[in-house]
Amino acid sequence: MKILYFDVLSLFYSDEYFHRNASVHAKYKEWFNTRTKTLLEMVEPDFQAIGNLRDATSEAGLLLYPLGTFYNRSYLIEHGVFTGDELAPETELPFRMHMDDNNSVRQMLAHAHSLNAQWYVCGDVGSEELLQPYPGRHLRSEFGKGVTSELIAKIRCLKS
Repeated sequence: MKILYFDVLSLFYSDEYFHRNASVHAKYKEWFNTRTKTLLEMVEPDFQAIGNLRDATSEAGLLLYPLGTFYNRSYLIEHGVFTGDELAPETELPFRMHMDDNNSVRQMLAHAHSLNAQWYVCGDVGSEELLQPYPGRHLRSEFGKGVTSELIAKIRCLKS
């Protein structure tokens, strides 16, 4: 199994997306100040970026899996962003992961290890130092740009 872990916020709500869509950016600012609903419920994500990511991972034989705990697998399925077939399955993480560790990179590593998966990650990861022992696994892209053609090309190169 090959999995591409990704950061929902940096890929689906990029600076580029806001620049192209002033009304979406205004809704984002409203959400940021009120937070009465989840971001996906209040602000339409970049469906073009989602489609590009979906197509590239499918072509490369990868399953997707969101980083973090809030916009998780079941949330993305429930809100129609992805189907269960496009996402890697849930798995039992070590007990300590549930109790005291909110680091999304450590959770990702535990998830991939539990599934014995070959993994890659893209988007705003946050814990760059934890990825240093894994060269070539972080598909870097310019901060704030979201799903770029360069990122798509890197994903497609993972096809085996």
